[in-house]
Amino acid sequence: MEEKRYKVLSIGAHPDDADTSAGGLLKKLADKGWEVRLLSLTDGSRGTYDPDLAGEKLAEIRKAEAAASGALFGGCYDVWDIEDTRLTASVENRERLIRYIREFAPDLVITNRPNDYHTDHRNAALLVQDASYLLTVPACCPDTPAMRYAPVMLFWHDSFQKPYPFCADVVVPIDDQLDTLVKAACCHESQYFDWMYWPDNMEKASWPKEKKAQDLAERYDRLFARFRSEYAAEVVEKFGEKAEEIGHVEVFEICEYGEEPSAEFLEMLEK
Repeated sequence: MEEKRYKVLSIGAHPDDADTSAGGLLKKLADKGWEVRLLSLTDGSRGTYDPDLAGEKLAEIRKAEAAASGALFGGCYDVWDIEDTRLTASVENRERLIRYIREFAPDLVITNRPNDYHTDHRNAALLVQDASYLLTVPACCPDTPAMRYAPVMLFWHDSFQKPYPFCADVVVPIDDQLDTLVKAACCHESQYFDWMYWPDNMEKASWPKEKKAQDLAERYDRLFARFRSEYAAEVVEKFGEKAEEIGHVEVFEICEYGEEPSAEFLEMLEK
């Protein structure tokens, strides 16, 4: 009997969300033979302080950057044509997403939580949640065969406290994947080497690319080491004595709208 090939779909609002927010897990799963797909629901065309760059020109740049990042995970990175900052949780977008998810038929979907500062982020999460049950309803979008079960769904980490703080249900050691995470972020030069410096760190925009990359690597090292410290109890609970060998982790919250993951499924993600 042919062994099942698992699939993971990471969905973000912008062309640097789906990879840099879950890249350690995505790389780990890709190395295990999973098929990886990434999706940006908007074109990212407004993520700049330069009015001459905003719009169609930036959208093309960001699409190319996403493709380069997706290649690091051995998968494709699709970017939709919805204008940045204008994503809505409309019926039209929901049904478009239902068809997209059904056609790929992932075992795991990852996105951000619905409580977030950015309207595109909030609506991305709402679209995924609104689509979750309907993926299994045959009379909804009947032109695309319904899935028998909804995928397992995870939220990547955030620090927002209201209406409730993030819960680290899934802990993924990423010491071996940290380099790929940094490389993925570096693919998004228009964001990480330009827009992210606005407005308080504009002096970094003139740095050589190598220095920018090193600065980003150091920032990621601190970030995922902080997650290891912040969720130390969860790391010890899941990995016991081996926890001492773990220096960096990604953490995820289980979305109750998806299929409940089995212990065996969670082990595939965490081990």
